[in-house]
Amino acid sequence: MKVSREQVEQNRHKVLDTAATLFRERGIAGIGIADLMKAAGLTHGGFYRQFRSKDDFVVEAVRRAYEMSSQDIRERISAETGDAFAALVRYYVSEQHRDNPGVGCSLATLAIDAARSDDPNLRSFFGTIVSGYLDLLVAIMPGADATDKRSAAVAALSEMVGAVILSRVVPDPALSREILGRVADDLLAAACHEPD
Repeated sequence: MKVSREQVEQNRHKVLDTAATLFRERGIAGIGIADLMKAAGLTHGGFYRQFRSKDDFVVEAVRRAYEMSSQDIRERISAETGDAFAALVRYYVSEQHRDNPGVGCSLATLAIDAARSDDPNLRSFFGTIVSGYLDLLVAIMPGADATDKRSAAVAALSEMVGAVILSRVVPDPALSREILGRVADDLLAAACHEPD
């Protein structure tokens, strides 16, 4: 039975959404095409009718993950009535973000995969992700001097991503919370905010 173009497009979005979540939960190499298609409720053969190659698919799925997490972060920031930078830090460097990698930031889950990848398109897209987050941070970073804001944004992004990665990898829950709390407090203090 022939599938309509609309259904093909819906299936494509379903596969990308599923991959965006599963890649962030398990890593790019952590799920095969057959299991991914099964999780999306589709047949394995449908994959190659939807995507040119696995490498192209991976970049598209990472792009979808970035779009999803960026939208979530922007909504959290815009919902904040006070300080957008503090709201971002409180969300990003949190147990909630740590415990939900499937809906979290791609940098904290997939950057290592991209660094090891031979695919220049994937590595290039991660450069775009870093630039996008730096632009966001510069826009909401307290202060007036553009050079200082850029330096602070680079440091903040590096600390936030590193804190989430380390908090996920340590087996001791107390140490995990300590990492998150210390980095969040330091970032807020550096931006002249009182820690929670």
